[in-house]
Amino acid sequence: MRRYQLVDFAAQFQKGFRNHVAPVANVPDLMRAYEHFECYATYFLFSPEILTYMELHPIDGRPSVSGFDGKIWAPYLPIDIDSEDLDRALVNARRMAEFLFMRKGLSAEACPVYFSGAKGFHFMLDTRALGRIIPSLHLHLVFSHFRKELIYEVSGLNQDVFDLTIKDKVRLLRLPNTVNQKTNLYKIQLLPEELFQLSISEIKEKASEARELYFTDETGLAAKTKSIRAHLELEKIFRRSSRIIHRLTRKPFHYFIKAKHGTDPEKFLCPGFLEMWHSHIPAGERNNSAIRLLSEFRRNGLSEEEARDLILDWNSRNSIGLSDRELAATLKSAYSRAYPYHFGCHDQIIHSFCPLKDTRKCDAWVKNREPGSGFCDP
Repeated sequence: MRRYQLVDFAAQFQKGFRNHVAPVANVPDLMRAYEHFECYATYFLFSPEILTYMELHPIDGRPSVSGFDGKIWAPYLPIDIDSEDLDRALVNARRMAEFLFMRKGLSAEACPVYFSGAKGFHFMLDTRALGRIIPSLHLHLVFSHFRKELIYEVSGLNQDVFDLTIKDKVRLLRLPNTVNQKTNLYKIQLLPEELFQLSISEIKEKASEARELYFTDETGLAAKTKSIRAHLELEKIFRRSSRIIHRLTRKPFHYFIKAKHGTDPEKFLCPGFLEMWHSHIPAGERNNSAIRLLSEFRRNGLSEEEARDLILDWNSRNSIGLSDRELAATLKSAYSRAYPYHFGCHDQIIHSFCPLKDTRKCDAWVKNREPGSGFCDP
């Protein structure tokens, strides 16, 4: 994770507000430079890849992190509780804390809790409690899904107070011990017992000044605790979320075969397929013949466009009579599968066209039966 040490720092009085990518180790100095007033940083960390991205994707002539699509990593997963009714936010924060710290036995070090200084609370779940997390293109989506899964596990929560829109790679989070301009209160860390015992007015009173950070450095993004054990139940939820996002975002598999004999069917079709290629096909067998020819074209490395040209020629030259719509549907069927379908010599339709009734006399059949040929004749 050593390459992932950059964050986007933002401050109210910083020129342009954001797009100031800096090492996370420099953030404390930046906070002091802006007197801990309205300071933010991304909670996802970036590799130097983001610097190249910014140069290549300027907005209004200035480098920008907007739309960054590279890999990201995070030391903490934030759970944000927001409500105009702070008492309601506190009730839900206590229910979440009871679930994490009492029912699940999570340590306070593994999930620092903050009063945001305005409308709610932040739970910062140390990602080491979720198992080994590596940089990923889709970590922001996994985090989002995990939050939803976790919230559904906790009984009695008002789900509308949880910010479930935190699912972009460059989302900012207010930094600890920085002042909120609207309330003139600090974002402060609360111990679990304080969260359960203090009223909103008492929490606000404590937030009138900066407080000690018990488990992290000044940024809230670097833990003081060297070792946090993976929590088996939370890790299980996270792994499930990862599998779901992987399934939803993985790219479709494209089976590729390099054409060995060009696009001339005379050079790669076996005797049975050649007979079909040159014959008029009566109604009732036309679609069956078309799908077999198209599948054989694909097996021999022809592109979908090349196969379309050939099947249109076959249809016209032999007066087959299939409509363009029928041929297009058959072509789509032949090329939409992950792997091309193989109609072998024992297929009844292929066998009916084959002029060689004894397959042992077919050079193509004999060659395909040789050990190590890679072919399987069904």
